[in-house]
Amino acid sequence: MRLSAVLRIQNEIYYRKRLWKNRRTLRKVHKFPTPQPLLDMGVEIHDALQVAANEFVPEPFDLPEPHGIPNEKRLDSRNPDWHDQEAYIVHKKSRLLEGDKHMCLLTKTVRYDGLPTALLEHVRLHTLGAAQQVAAKEALAQVHLYDCTQVKLPRKIDLTQPHMRFPREFGVPVYRKVSHVLASYHHLCEKLTSQVPDVMDRTRLSDVVSNVCFQKADGNTVVFTSEVDTLTTSKVPLSAFNTPEDVKATADMAMPDLYPAKYTLDLDKGHIYRMDDIYPVPRVALNQHPHTLHVTHPYHYFWFPKEKMARAILACFTFAAARARQLYGADTLTLPEPVALQCTYSDAETFGFLAYQLNTLDLSTDEGIKNQVWVAGEPHKLFESCNHIEGMVGHNPAVFQHFLAFYTNGFSQLPSLQS
Repeated sequence: MRLSAVLRIQNEIYYRKRLWKNRRTLRKVHKFPTPQPLLDMGVEIHDALQVAANEFVPEPFDLPEPHGIPNEKRLDSRNPDWHDQEAYIVHKKSRLLEGDKHMCLLTKTVRYDGLPTALLEHVRLHTLGAAQQVAAKEALAQVHLYDCTQVKLPRKIDLTQPHMRFPREFGVPVYRKVSHVLASYHHLCEKLTSQVPDVMDRTRLSDVVSNVCFQKADGNTVVFTSEVDTLTTSKVPLSAFNTPEDVKATADMAMPDLYPAKYTLDLDKGHIYRMDDIYPVPRVALNQHPHTLHVTHPYHYFWFPKEKMARAILACFTFAAARARQLYGADTLTLPEPVALQCTYSDAETFGFLAYQLNTLDLSTDEGIKNQVWVAGEPHKLFESCNHIEGMVGHNPAVFQHFLAFYTNGFSQLPSLQS
Protein backbone atom coordinates (compact mmCIF):
# COMPACT_ATOMS: atom_id res chain seq x y z
CA MET A 1 0.00 0.00 0.00
CA ARG A 2 1.35 3.36 -0.95
CA LEU A 3 1.49 5.91 1.86
CA SER A 4 2.14 8.91 -0.37
CA ALA A 5 -1.44 10.13 -0.29
CA VAL A 6 -1.68 9.75 3.48
CA LEU A 7 1.60 11.51 4.10
CA ARG A 8 0.68 14.29 1.70
CA ILE A 9 -2.51 15.01 3.61
CA GLN A 10 -0.46 15.52 6.75
CA ASN A 11 2.07 17.76 5.00
CA GLU A 12 2.04 21.30 6.38
CA ILE A 13 2.64 22.98 3.01
CA TYR A 14 -0.19 21.05 1.36
CA TYR A 15 -2.45 21.85 4.32
CA ARG A 16 -1.82 25.59 3.99
CA LYS A 17 -2.52 25.48 0.25
CA ARG A 18 -5.89 23.81 0.84
CA LEU A 19 -6.68 26.34 3.56
CA TRP A 20 -5.96 29.20 1.14
CA LYS A 21 -8.23 27.71 -1.51
CA ASN A 22 -11.16 26.83 0.80
CA ARG A 23 -11.34 29.88 3.06
CA ARG A 24 -11.95 32.93 0.93
CA THR A 25 -11.76 35.20 3.96
CA LEU A 26 -8.03 34.65 4.05
CA ARG A 27 -7.75 36.11 0.55
CA LYS A 28 -9.49 39.37 1.35
CA VAL A 29 -7.24 42.36 0.67
CA HIS A 30 -7.73 45.13 3.19
CA LYS A 31 -7.30 48.74 2.18
CA PHE A 32 -4.86 50.35 4.53
CA PRO A 33 -4.71 54.15 4.67
CA THR A 34 -1.52 56.08 4.08
CA PRO A 35 0.41 56.52 7.33
CA GLN A 36 -0.02 59.98 8.77
CA PRO A 37 3.76 60.61 9.19
CA LEU A 38 4.21 60.27 5.42
CA LEU A 39 1.40 62.72 4.77
CA ASP A 40 2.91 65.18 7.24
CA MET A 41 6.24 64.99 5.36
CA GLY A 42 4.51 65.80 2.09
CA VAL A 43 5.26 62.50 0.40
CA GLU A 44 3.35 62.29 -2.87
CA ILE A 45 1.22 59.16 -3.20
CA HIS A 46 0.60 57.66 -6.65
CA ASP A 47 -1.92 55.08 -7.72
CA ALA A 48 -0.20 51.83 -8.63
CA LEU A 49 -2.38 51.39 -11.71
CA GLN A 50 -1.40 54.81 -13.02
CA VAL A 51 2.28 54.09 -12.44
CA ALA A 52 2.01 50.80 -14.30
CA ALA A 53 0.24 52.50 -17.20
CA ASN A 54 3.17 54.86 -17.81
CA GLU A 55 5.75 53.01 -19.92
CA PHE A 56 9.33 53.70 -18.84
CA VAL A 57 11.65 54.71 -21.69
CA PRO A 58 15.33 54.56 -20.66
CA GLU A 59 17.76 57.17 -21.92
CA PRO A 60 19.82 55.97 -24.88
CA PHE A 61 23.48 55.17 -24.18
CA ASP A 62 26.30 53.36 -26.02
CA LEU A 63 27.60 50.01 -24.78
CA PRO A 64 31.31 49.23 -25.30
CA GLU A 65 31.97 46.75 -28.09
CA PRO A 66 32.72 44.05 -27.22
CA HIS A 67 31.28 44.52 -23.76
CA GLY A 68 33.63 44.01 -20.82
CA ILE A 69 37.02 43.89 -22.64
CA PRO A 70 39.56 46.48 -21.39
CA ASN A 71 41.45 48.58 -23.90
CA GLU A 72 44.73 46.79 -23.10
CA LYS A 73 43.29 43.58 -24.58
CA ARG A 74 41.65 45.04 -27.66
CA LEU A 75 43.06 44.27 -31.09
CA ASP A 76 42.23 47.62 -32.69
CA SER A 77 43.33 51.24 -32.46
CA ARG A 78 41.86 51.60 -28.95
CA ASN A 79 44.74 49.53 -27.56
CA PRO A 80 47.33 51.80 -25.83
CA ASP A 81 50.16 49.94 -27.63
CA TRP A 82 48.64 50.50 -31.08
CA HIS A 83 50.94 52.01 -33.72
CA ASP A 84 50.03 53.11 -37.21
CA GLN A 85 53.24 51.67 -38.62
CA GLU A 86 53.21 47.90 -38.94
CA ALA A 87 56.17 46.08 -37.39
CA TYR A 88 57.70 42.61 -37.53
CA ILE A 89 57.52 40.89 -34.14
CA VAL A 90 59.88 38.12 -33.01
CA HIS A 91 58.60 36.31 -29.91
CA LYS A 92 59.01 33.01 -28.08
CA LYS A 93 56.57 31.15 -30.36
CA SER A 94 58.20 32.27 -33.62
CA ARG A 95 59.19 29.17 -35.59
CA LEU A 96 61.77 30.24 -38.14
CA LEU A 97 62.37 28.21 -41.29
CA GLU A 98 66.15 28.13 -40.88
CA GLY A 99 66.11 28.05 -37.09
CA ASP A 100 69.29 29.32 -35.43
CA LYS A 101 70.76 30.38 -38.78
CA HIS A 102 67.81 32.71 -39.37
CA MET A 103 67.93 34.06 -35.80
CA CYS A 104 71.65 34.81 -36.13
CA LEU A 105 70.88 36.87 -39.23
CA LEU A 106 68.14 38.80 -37.42
CA THR A 107 70.35 39.57 -34.40
CA LYS A 108 73.60 40.11 -36.37
CA THR A 109 75.30 37.24 -34.58
CA VAL A 110 78.06 34.87 -35.66
CA ARG A 111 78.02 31.35 -34.30
CA TYR A 112 80.89 29.23 -33.00
CA ASP A 113 80.78 25.50 -32.27
CA GLY A 114 81.84 24.70 -28.73
CA LEU A 115 81.94 26.83 -25.61
CA PRO A 116 84.62 29.51 -25.10
CA THR A 117 87.98 28.20 -23.91
CA ALA A 118 87.79 29.77 -20.45
CA LEU A 119 84.24 28.54 -19.87
CA LEU A 120 85.09 25.07 -21.17
CA GLU A 121 88.00 24.86 -18.73
CA HIS A 122 85.69 26.00 -15.95
CA VAL A 123 83.31 23.14 -16.80
CA ARG A 124 86.15 20.61 -16.58
CA LEU A 125 86.88 21.74 -13.02
CA HIS A 126 83.40 20.59 -11.97
CA THR A 127 83.78 16.86 -12.50
CA LEU A 128 81.15 15.27 -10.29
CA GLY A 129 81.98 12.70 -7.67
CA ALA A 130 79.93 9.58 -7.03
CA ALA A 131 77.78 11.28 -4.38
CA GLN A 132 77.00 14.24 -6.65
CA GLN A 133 76.07 11.94 -9.53
CA VAL A 134 73.66 10.06 -7.30
CA ALA A 135 72.17 13.35 -6.08
CA ALA A 136 71.74 14.62 -9.66
CA LYS A 137 70.05 11.36 -10.68
CA GLU A 138 67.77 11.54 -7.64
CA ALA A 139 66.81 15.12 -8.53
CA LEU A 140 65.65 13.93 -11.96
CA ALA A 141 63.87 10.92 -10.49
CA GLN A 142 61.82 13.18 -8.23
CA VAL A 143 60.40 14.84 -11.34
CA HIS A 144 60.08 11.94 -13.79
CA LEU A 145 59.30 9.04 -11.45
CA TYR A 146 58.10 10.24 -8.04
CA ASP A 147 55.63 12.90 -9.16
CA CYS A 148 52.09 11.64 -8.55
CA THR A 149 50.44 14.04 -11.00
CA GLN A 150 48.53 12.03 -13.61
CA VAL A 151 46.76 13.76 -16.49
CA LYS A 152 45.80 12.56 -19.94
CA LEU A 153 48.71 13.32 -22.28
CA PRO A 154 48.47 14.06 -26.01
CA ARG A 155 49.02 11.18 -28.38
CA LYS A 156 52.59 10.31 -29.17
CA ILE A 157 53.84 11.01 -32.68
CA ASP A 158 56.54 8.92 -34.34
CA LEU A 159 58.08 10.79 -37.28
CA THR A 160 59.29 7.53 -38.79
CA GLN A 161 55.75 6.08 -38.59
CA PRO A 162 53.34 9.00 -39.00
CA HIS A 163 50.47 6.64 -39.82
CA MET A 164 50.59 4.96 -36.41
CA ARG A 165 47.91 5.95 -33.90
CA PHE A 166 49.30 5.33 -30.43
CA PRO A 167 46.97 4.94 -27.42
CA ARG A 168 46.56 7.79 -24.98
CA GLU A 169 48.69 7.67 -21.85
CA PHE A 170 48.49 9.26 -18.42
CA GLY A 171 51.48 10.98 -16.86
CA VAL A 172 53.14 14.22 -15.79
CA PRO A 173 52.62 17.06 -18.31
CA VAL A 174 55.68 18.55 -20.00
CA TYR A 175 55.21 22.07 -18.61
CA ARG A 176 55.39 20.63 -15.10
CA LYS A 177 58.46 18.53 -15.83
CA VAL A 178 60.62 21.28 -17.33
CA SER A 179 59.97 23.75 -14.53
CA HIS A 180 60.52 21.15 -11.80
CA VAL A 181 63.79 19.94 -13.36
CA LEU A 182 65.12 23.50 -13.21
CA ALA A 183 63.92 23.89 -9.64
CA SER A 184 65.55 20.59 -8.60
CA TYR A 185 68.85 21.49 -10.26
CA HIS A 186 68.86 24.93 -8.67
CA HIS A 187 68.11 23.44 -5.26
CA LEU A 188 71.00 20.98 -5.66
CA CYS A 189 73.35 23.79 -6.75
CA GLU A 190 72.42 25.79 -3.66
CA LYS A 191 73.16 22.80 -1.44
CA LEU A 192 76.59 22.21 -3.01
CA THR A 193 77.56 25.90 -2.82
CA SER A 194 76.12 26.67 0.61
CA GLN A 195 79.63 27.19 2.05
CA VAL A 196 80.72 29.61 -0.71
CA PRO A 197 80.27 33.31 0.22
CA ASP A 198 79.70 34.37 -3.41
CA VAL A 199 76.38 32.53 -3.47
CA MET A 200 74.84 35.57 -1.76
CA ASP A 201 75.57 37.61 -4.90
CA ARG A 202 72.98 35.72 -6.94
CA THR A 203 69.28 36.47 -7.43
CA ARG A 204 66.88 34.18 -9.27
CA LEU A 205 63.78 35.60 -10.97
CA SER A 206 60.96 33.56 -12.51
CA ASP A 207 58.82 34.25 -15.59
CA VAL A 208 60.53 37.47 -16.66
CA VAL A 209 60.01 39.38 -19.93
CA SER A 210 62.31 41.61 -21.96
CA ASN A 211 61.65 43.79 -25.01
CA VAL A 212 63.76 45.81 -27.49
CA CYS A 213 62.93 47.51 -30.78
CA PHE A 214 65.20 48.17 -33.79
CA GLN A 215 64.93 49.98 -37.10
CA LYS A 216 66.36 48.31 -40.19
CA ALA A 217 67.99 50.14 -43.08
CA ASP A 218 65.06 49.26 -45.38
CA GLY A 219 62.64 51.06 -43.03
CA ASN A 220 61.20 47.97 -41.36
CA THR A 221 60.67 47.94 -37.61
CA VAL A 222 61.66 44.72 -35.85
CA VAL A 223 60.52 44.13 -32.26
CA PHE A 224 62.24 41.44 -30.18
CA THR A 225 60.19 40.11 -27.25
CA SER A 226 61.37 37.24 -25.09
CA GLU A 227 60.09 35.46 -22.00
CA VAL A 228 62.26 33.05 -20.01
CA ASP A 229 61.40 30.63 -17.25
CA THR A 230 64.23 31.71 -14.93
CA LEU A 231 66.74 34.57 -14.94
CA THR A 232 69.76 34.49 -12.63
CA THR A 233 71.38 37.86 -11.95
CA SER A 234 74.69 38.63 -10.28
CA LYS A 235 76.32 41.49 -8.41
CA VAL A 236 79.34 41.55 -10.76
CA PRO A 237 78.91 41.14 -14.54
CA LEU A 238 80.45 38.19 -16.34
CA SER A 239 83.79 38.78 -17.99
CA ALA A 240 83.87 38.95 -21.78
CA PHE A 241 84.30 35.58 -23.43
CA ASN A 242 86.50 36.99 -26.20
CA THR A 243 89.31 39.53 -26.50
CA PRO A 244 88.83 42.96 -28.17
CA GLU A 245 91.03 41.82 -31.07
CA ASP A 246 88.79 38.83 -31.74
CA VAL A 247 85.74 41.07 -31.51
CA LYS A 248 87.16 43.39 -34.17
CA ALA A 249 87.88 40.37 -36.36
CA THR A 250 84.15 39.62 -36.54
CA ALA A 251 83.78 42.57 -38.94
CA ASP A 252 85.33 40.39 -41.68
CA MET A 253 83.04 37.42 -41.03
CA ALA A 254 80.07 36.85 -43.33
CA MET A 255 76.51 36.62 -42.08
CA PRO A 256 74.23 33.67 -42.95
CA ASP A 257 72.52 33.95 -46.33
CA LEU A 258 68.83 33.11 -46.73
CA TYR A 259 68.63 33.85 -50.46
CA PRO A 260 66.16 33.77 -52.16
CA ALA A 261 64.11 34.27 -48.95
CA LYS A 262 64.05 37.57 -47.06
CA TYR A 263 64.94 37.97 -43.41
CA THR A 264 61.27 38.75 -42.65
CA LEU A 265 60.20 35.21 -43.55
CA ASP A 266 58.05 33.55 -40.83
CA LEU A 267 57.91 36.75 -38.75
CA ASP A 268 54.55 37.93 -37.41
CA LYS A 269 53.33 41.38 -38.43
CA GLY A 270 51.16 43.59 -36.29
CA HIS A 271 50.27 47.08 -35.13
CA ILE A 272 50.25 46.26 -31.40
CA TYR A 273 53.76 46.30 -29.93
CA ARG A 274 55.90 48.27 -27.50
CA MET A 275 58.65 50.64 -28.58
CA ASP A 276 60.29 51.02 -25.16
CA ASP A 277 63.13 48.86 -23.86
CA ILE A 278 62.21 46.51 -21.02
CA TYR A 279 64.82 45.00 -18.72
CA PRO A 280 63.26 43.31 -15.66
CA VAL A 281 65.83 44.47 -13.09
CA PRO A 282 66.21 48.20 -12.23
CA ARG A 283 69.62 49.83 -11.93
CA VAL A 284 69.15 50.42 -8.20
CA ALA A 285 69.04 46.66 -7.52
CA LEU A 286 72.05 45.05 -5.89
CA ASN A 287 72.25 42.04 -8.22
CA GLN A 288 71.32 43.63 -11.53
CA HIS A 289 73.68 42.09 -14.10
CA PRO A 290 72.32 39.23 -16.25
CA HIS A 291 74.18 36.03 -15.53
CA THR A 292 72.29 32.98 -16.81
CA LEU A 293 69.03 32.56 -18.73
CA HIS A 294 67.02 29.35 -18.57
CA VAL A 295 64.76 28.91 -21.60
CA THR A 296 62.32 26.01 -21.44
CA HIS A 297 60.16 24.31 -24.04
CA PRO A 298 56.93 23.47 -22.13
CA TYR A 299 55.02 22.21 -25.18
CA HIS A 300 53.95 18.73 -26.18
CA TYR A 301 54.05 19.42 -29.91
CA PHE A 302 57.29 18.86 -31.76
CA TRP A 303 59.94 21.52 -32.38
CA PHE A 304 63.17 20.88 -34.25
CA PRO A 305 66.40 21.36 -32.23
CA LYS A 306 67.41 24.30 -34.43
CA GLU A 307 64.11 26.04 -33.61
CA LYS A 308 64.67 25.57 -29.87
CA MET A 309 68.19 26.96 -30.24
CA ALA A 310 66.77 29.96 -32.10
CA ARG A 311 64.53 30.71 -29.09
CA ALA A 312 67.59 30.58 -26.82
CA ILE A 313 69.54 32.99 -29.07
CA LEU A 314 66.51 35.30 -29.15
CA ALA A 315 66.39 35.36 -25.34
CA CYS A 316 70.13 36.04 -25.05
CA PHE A 317 70.05 38.91 -27.53
CA THR A 318 66.88 40.50 -26.14
CA PHE A 319 68.02 40.53 -22.51
CA ALA A 320 71.56 41.58 -23.39
CA ALA A 321 70.37 44.40 -25.68
CA ALA A 322 67.87 45.66 -23.09
CA ARG A 323 70.61 45.65 -20.44
CA ALA A 324 73.04 47.46 -22.77
CA ARG A 325 70.51 50.20 -23.50
CA GLN A 326 69.82 50.52 -19.79
CA LEU A 327 73.55 51.07 -19.18
CA TYR A 328 74.66 53.11 -22.20
CA GLY A 329 71.45 54.58 -23.62
CA ALA A 330 69.48 53.91 -26.79
CA ASP A 331 71.81 55.97 -29.01
CA THR A 332 74.92 53.86 -28.34
CA LEU A 333 75.61 51.45 -31.21
CA THR A 334 79.09 50.07 -30.46
CA LEU A 335 79.27 49.13 -26.80
CA PRO A 336 82.21 50.37 -24.67
CA GLU A 337 82.13 47.05 -22.79
CA PRO A 338 80.45 43.92 -24.18
CA VAL A 339 77.55 42.32 -22.32
CA ALA A 340 78.18 38.62 -21.69
CA LEU A 341 75.71 36.06 -20.40
CA GLN A 342 75.05 32.32 -20.38
CA CYS A 343 71.97 30.39 -21.38
CA THR A 344 70.46 26.94 -21.11
CA TYR A 345 67.57 25.66 -23.21
CA SER A 346 65.76 22.51 -22.22
CA ASP A 347 62.72 20.36 -22.64
CA ALA A 348 61.64 17.31 -20.66
CA GLU A 349 64.49 15.10 -21.89
CA THR A 350 67.36 17.27 -23.24
CA PHE A 351 69.51 20.18 -22.09
CA GLY A 352 71.49 22.58 -24.29
CA PHE A 353 74.11 25.15 -23.28
CA LEU A 354 75.42 28.27 -24.96
CA ALA A 355 77.25 31.51 -24.19
CA TYR A 356 76.44 34.90 -25.73
CA GLN A 357 78.38 38.15 -26.03
CA LEU A 358 76.72 41.36 -27.23
CA ASN A 359 79.19 43.68 -28.97
CA THR A 360 76.99 45.99 -31.04
CA LEU A 361 73.44 47.30 -31.31
CA ASP A 362 73.78 48.44 -34.93
CA LEU A 363 71.35 46.08 -36.69
CA SER A 364 70.62 48.40 -39.60
CA THR A 365 73.22 46.68 -41.81
CA ASP A 366 75.20 43.44 -41.80
CA GLU A 367 78.55 45.26 -41.94
CA GLY A 368 80.89 46.03 -39.04
CA ILE A 369 81.37 44.35 -35.68
CA LYS A 370 78.99 41.51 -34.93
CA ASN A 371 77.68 39.74 -31.86
CA GLN A 372 78.90 36.28 -30.91
CA VAL A 373 77.33 33.06 -29.67
CA TRP A 374 79.04 29.82 -28.65
CA VAL A 375 76.95 26.62 -28.76
CA ALA A 376 78.03 23.49 -26.88
CA GLY A 377 77.23 21.05 -29.68
CA GLU A 378 73.99 19.09 -29.74
CA PRO A 379 71.71 19.17 -26.68
CA HIS A 380 72.66 16.63 -24.01
CA LYS A 381 70.18 13.88 -23.18
CA LEU A 382 69.26 13.65 -19.52
CA PHE A 383 68.92 9.86 -19.75
CA GLU A 384 68.44 7.09 -22.27
CA SER A 385 65.01 6.04 -21.01
CA CYS A 386 62.85 6.60 -17.96
CA ASN A 387 59.62 4.83 -17.01
CA HIS A 388 57.96 3.31 -13.96
CA ILE A 389 58.83 -0.24 -15.04
CA GLU A 390 62.58 -0.04 -15.66
CA GLY A 391 63.28 3.19 -13.78
CA MET A 392 65.87 5.66 -15.06
CA VAL A 393 68.36 4.05 -17.43
CA GLY A 394 71.55 5.70 -18.69
CA HIS A 395 71.63 8.86 -16.57
CA ASN A 396 73.96 11.51 -18.07
CA PRO A 397 75.91 13.31 -15.30
CA ALA A 398 77.47 15.73 -17.80
CA VAL A 399 74.23 17.74 -17.87
CA PHE A 400 74.39 18.71 -14.21
CA GLN A 401 78.15 19.21 -14.50
CA HIS A 402 77.56 21.93 -17.12
CA PHE A 403 74.64 23.34 -15.12
CA LEU A 404 76.72 23.62 -11.94
CA ALA A 405 79.62 25.18 -13.86
CA PHE A 406 77.30 27.82 -15.32
CA TYR A 407 75.94 28.48 -11.82
CA THR A 408 79.38 28.98 -10.25
CA ASN A 409 80.90 30.96 -13.11
CA GLY A 410 82.24 34.15 -11.54
CA PHE A 411 82.75 32.69 -8.05
CA SER A 412 86.08 33.46 -6.39
CA GLN A 413 85.94 30.06 -4.67
CA LEU A 414 84.71 26.79 -6.16
CA PRO A 415 82.70 24.26 -4.16
CA SER A 416 84.22 20.98 -3.06
CA LEU A 417 82.95 18.06 -5.13
CA GLN A 418 84.84 15.25 -3.44
CA SER A 419 82.84 12.08 -2.83
